[in-house]
Amino acid sequence: MKKILVSLLSTICVSYVSAQQMYYTPLADNALRVRYSNQQNSSLPDWIYTADKFNGESKAKPTDIALVEQTLRNDTAFLKFSSSGNEFFFGLGQFQDGFNNIKGLPRRLTQVNTQIAMPVLISSKGYGIIWNNYAETFFNLPENKVQLSKQEGVGATETVNVTTTEGGRQEVRHRNLYEAEITVNQDGEYAILLDVGQKMARRHNLQIDGKTVIEMQNVWLPPTASTIVHLTKGTHKVISELSDNDRPVLFFGINDNIQTLTAYPSDAVDYTIIKGTPDEIIATYRKLTGEAPLMPKWALGYIHCRERFHSQKEIQETADKFISENIPLDVIVQDWQYWGKNGWNSMVFDAENYPDPKALTDYLHSKNVKMMLSVWSKIDKNSEVGKEMERAGYYIPNTDWIDFFNPEAAAAYWKNFSQNSYPQASTLGGKTLPNPKTTTSKTAL
Repeated sequence: MKKILVSLLSTICVSYVSAQQMYYTPLADNALRVRYSNQQNSSLPDWIYTADKFNGESKAKPTDIALVEQTLRNDTAFLKFSSSGNEFFFGLGQFQDGFNNIKGLPRRLTQVNTQIAMPVLISSKGYGIIWNNYAETFFNLPENKVQLSKQEGVGATETVNVTTTEGGRQEVRHRNLYEAEITVNQDGEYAILLDVGQKMARRHNLQIDGKTVIEMQNVWLPPTASTIVHLTKGTHKVISELSDNDRPVLFFGINDNIQTLTAYPSDAVDYTIIKGTPDEIIATYRKLTGEAPLMPKWALGYIHCRERFHSQKEIQETADKFISENIPLDVIVQDWQYWGKNGWNSMVFDAENYPDPKALTDYLHSKNVKMMLSVWSKIDKNSEVGKEMERAGYYIPNTDWIDFFNPEAAAAYWKNFSQNSYPQASTLGGKTLPNPKTTTSKTAL
């Protein structure tokens, strides 16, 4: 009976594995899409590539990367490839870990305020990889992990003024110590990833054997922080001083020159290989995913931004200070909360603190300074604009955020913004309004 059962299970496993196939799609003369799945095309829309269909042959080959493993199991996509000793990797977005060469470094690719994730890698060996999986993605996630235990008592306490998506308020922050031990069986360089266990972090802190290896404090930190440290064989004490409600987990593993991408949930291991110099890789990436327009000269100058300005008067005084000190200034940014009591992103300025937005932008323009306005996809449903968007069904269900995957919702948003916010600003000098398809989350006036 046992033999029959083992045989049956083996047959099921073999059938499941054999159902996965390799599909190759040339995307450009130096780009090849590789998909390992039981179906050639995903059931999801292709939100990555915008270029016309390519009918030629690509010089990019699957062998351009030193493939170790590509597997789809338990709805998780795994891609592992080896790297030579003198190979370097760049990319994956804008992180605050301080690493330029990210070879062996663990990262969780999440968009969190001060962190921008881009699933694109460039190797110093003449190839790049675009990771095409629409799922939570890790780069080099270590296999070992330990939960840090919260210690008795409360650490340092501080009261700070913060601005949240619900408005300004005071926040009392308590720090606590979290401890654990890790054991490694050999000397070497180890990849370390600290996950505080919340959607966002107030502080990243990690000490190993009394030495601080991660330290950063900010209002809007991502939930994870990474580094690479040298550890000797044996047991090491780790301590984190973090926020009161954190639930930190530490991931760690030996750096073995194997680079790994994982994504869950996924229906395929889906990636694109681009062959060429860094310039050629970026050029093909732009061609495949949509070219960004060339920025105007003033956008290449100094852009002065802070958490937010509180009034029209404050903005003018700040610009005057720059000018009086002969410090070049091209753009000044008004971030959130300028709408005051009118409702979140109601697309009007608070009349008490911004009595004349047009006069403000006229004044800045007279000083050869542009004003940039922060634009949010969240709209208060009790505002006039919010009521209109809700009647049309343009919100992501059960949220206060507009569904920009819906072209009609995006067009309605742009119509309201261009009619409500721009008229409050100065004339654009006869220029047409920016194209909403190329306008970023902050718009210059």
